[in-house]
Amino acid sequence: MSKLIDELNIKRTEVLKEIKPICEAFNIKYDYVVKETGQTETLVLDGQKIGCSMNSIYAIKNEIIGYMFAKIYCHDNWWHFQPQTLKYIKQYWID
Repeated sequence: MSKLIDELNIKRTEVLKEIKPICEAFNIKYDYVVKETGQTETLVLDGQKIGCSMNSIYAIKNEIIGYMFAKIYCHDNWWHFQPQTLKYIKQYWID
């Protein structure tokens, strides 16, 4: 294994440890996928992929908060700026 993939796997372990309490509290299935090719890092929440390459753990936690806001709160609520807000939150979501 290369040094890069070793570092990515260490980061993956740290990310999973940090996000576990949040995701389990809200019953969200989660994973953090790292690939050496292209050095990609992808947060997966209930099957939704979110690009997180080169992000800090703080930024990854913010993506989880955005996911919960979009999927839980916005699902049942409507307000004037909802389309713009969801567009901003989902900017790194991978279809």
